[in-house]
Amino acid sequence: MANESSNSLSDLSPQQKLRRFVHILIHKHGPLRNWRYFPTRFLLRKLRSDSADIRAYAAEGLGGVGDVHAITPLINALSDEDTTVRRFAISSLGHLRDARAVEGLIPFLQDEEPDMRCAAVVALGELGLTKERNQAPPTQVIEALISSITDTNRSVCSAAVVALGRIGNPQAVAALNTLAETTESEWVQRYISEALHQIEEQNL
Repeated sequence: MANESSNSLSDLSPQQKLRRFVHILIHKHGPLRNWRYFPTRFLLRKLRSDSADIRAYAAEGLGGVGDVHAITPLINALSDEDTTVRRFAISSLGHLRDARAVEGLIPFLQDEEPDMRCAAVVALGELGLTKERNQAPPTQVIEALISSITDTNRSVCSAAVVALGRIGNPQAVAALNTLAETTESEWVQRYISEALHQIEEQNL
């Protein structure tokens, strides 16, 4: 099979072509066992379009489909020249919840655009959610979110507080208490109170 894969399709016999086709169909990531196969490949092609609008559509769609094969292309899309494509790539990586995206997302917490910083915070918050309760979230995620609760933009700050509450890691408690003592925003105060309650509930 390894030798066959090194040959071009035109060099294969009809029997070999059939075997390759069947192998693709029944592979665990193939179309018969993974409904995401076709939409993912369709959107990945669109992600390489010359049109920024189409690339943005593809980046957004890949997050909804949820195929892990989109992780690397979406990480690459973080450097797209178009702001909307980058923002949708950030959001989709959050939906996919794959730790490989963490390092690519953290730099966006320093972006000059608040919307971009907020999208990165929300995505990192999703990446901090673990399937098992006793499984610790990536330390990078917690530290990045803690740093974002002091963001000058209230939406970014609030998103970070909410994310830390959902994750429930007690490492955030001290920083949240400090913010509660210094913030003048009633909305942020409410988010902090709820986040601290969530953290307490998850660590009983």
